[in-house]
Amino acid sequence: MATDWGDVEWGSRWADWLDKWAPRCATGNPQRPCSCLAYREPESGLLQLRVAMLKGAEDICEVIVHEDQDSVYVRVLACYDKNDDGDERCGYVNCLVDIYLENPLSGRTVIDVERDRALPAIRATARY
Repeated sequence: MATDWGDVEWGSRWADWLDKWAPRCATGNPQRPCSCLAYREPESGLLQLRVAMLKGAEDICEVIVHEDQDSVYVRVLACYDKNDDGDERCGYVNCLVDIYLENPLSGRTVIDVERDRALPAIRATARY
């Protein structure tokens, strides 16, 4: 049952947020959000995110994107083996995540939903 505080139905808003930004892993594995570090657009409409993942992550499980006129919101989730006790994970690895946008960036801000911050752009000539 949702808790109603004033005119805001928090339970409903939280459920809507979860539906959009926290979908369950298709294989049923636990998930952890990844930190997005930076982005670049090497070609029109292709957004590449630089993402930090804990060592031992199975794979990028979900990339959720919301585009509006001024911004592109992103959230990246990694899934892990259910039986992983975490002993092998120490530190982070960087990985590259490709996202095809509906429209080119054209100066829009890229925002990491998990950290609620704008991401820095990497020069197109930078090598990964």
